[in-house]
Amino acid sequence: MLQFLSSVTLQCPAASLRAFLGRTANLPEISDPDIELEILSAPETVAVGEKIVFRITALGLRQRMTHEYRAVTDLEIHECLVDGPMPAWHHHQRIQVLGDTECQLTDEVFFQLPGGLMKFVLTEERIRESLTSGMAYRYATLQDLVQSGALS
Repeated sequence: MLQFLSSVTLQCPAASLRAFLGRTANLPEISDPDIELEILSAPETVAVGEKIVFRITALGLRQRMTHEYRAVTDLEIHECLVDGPMPAWHHHQRIQVLGDTECQLTDEVFFQLPGGLMKFVLTEERIRESLTSGMAYRYATLQDLVQSGALS
């Protein structure tokens, strides 16, 4: 499986960040507008065994996907693709407490490339480019939310 790793340090309490990330309604706010994230069904808050069904536009293709939450703790959210265009996609979000008002969010994605004709569209390079720009947007938005006081 291929791996993508990214992180950001935020000047907010870990509990505030985790609470924000755990509310599925917040996901479109921190998702790159270019992917046009549309949540079709989801629990209000993430929980082990719950599923989120959504649509995104990736590399010019509109895709419907379902992820299942596999691990949810005070400092971690782990979700796995159970229906979608990729053979495997695992997204781990881990929060490390650095102080009372400082934490580090690490996003780790493990994925397998698709086969068939999709392998010509969803190449490793394109997936990594999309993840890089998506995480840059996510982290910038989280930084803005911290500065505005929404994550305090």
